[in-house]
Amino acid sequence: MNNPVLTMVIMVLIIIFLLIACAFVYMTTPNKFRFFDMPVAYCHRGFHDEKLPENSIPAFAKSAENGIGVELDVQPTKDGKIVVFHDLNLKRVCGVDRPISELTFEELSQLRLKDSEEKIPLFTEALEVLGEVPVSCEIKTAGAAFDADFLEGVYQILKDYKGDFNVISFNPFVLEWFKNNHPEVIRGQLSAGNGNLGVKGFLGWMLSNLLFNFKAKPDFISYKWNDKSLGFFLCRFYGTRLCAWTVHSMEDVEFAANEGFSTFVGEDFDITEV
Repeated sequence: MNNPVLTMVIMVLIIIFLLIACAFVYMTTPNKFRFFDMPVAYCHRGFHDEKLPENSIPAFAKSAENGIGVELDVQPTKDGKIVVFHDLNLKRVCGVDRPISELTFEELSQLRLKDSEEKIPLFTEALEVLGEVPVSCEIKTAGAAFDADFLEGVYQILKDYKGDFNVISFNPFVLEWFKNNHPEVIRGQLSAGNGNLGVKGFLGWMLSNLLFNFKAKPDFISYKWNDKSLGFFLCRFYGTRLCAWTVHSMEDVEFAANEGFSTFVGEDFDITEV
């Protein structure tokens, strides 16, 4: 028996579903109209081990000697210098429980990486050692905020690098800044499953599902190698280039390759085997 009210409710629900689906597709669609080169593998924070600290000049030198691309991290000091360092706090690597942004470069130069004699390097020093190997430059920010002068400084250093490079960030608004100000730079959106992002609630869900792609328009997605989300599935469906972080064995690489990844950021094993 026909029920016009029920029919109307079903039609409304279908329309709402289609609108939500269209919005989801619009928000997750990356930049699909640019061709670019990426290596098969990057060393995560350089070719580091027990003797060579992460993001150190010797770790970068070893990467360059092996001809392997490097994923490294940059952030600003209190006096506006751009250094290569991963954590926002110095405690894990340097044993000092202070944010790196609170110290000048001269003060940071008094510290050492892990149990070595190595110092925190300037971004310019790292690139000089790397020479021409591909570089994936992760831009670190505290939350959604960023300093435009810092981003411009990163660009001014990168633009003269002789090798291929791209910028990556967990912060989609950093990528949006590059899109608006230096659109020629290849951009990669970093993300992971909601439980591995360190961002709780609805914002974490949006970041995990790449729902800021409409703002950042990334050229590729750099996703935690064994995580998944609906937004990430859609990027795979779009045919977006995928970079896997951080793999720790050839078994991880094989798993990620079967999931559609074509570039791998690795550590703790011989990345030259990839």
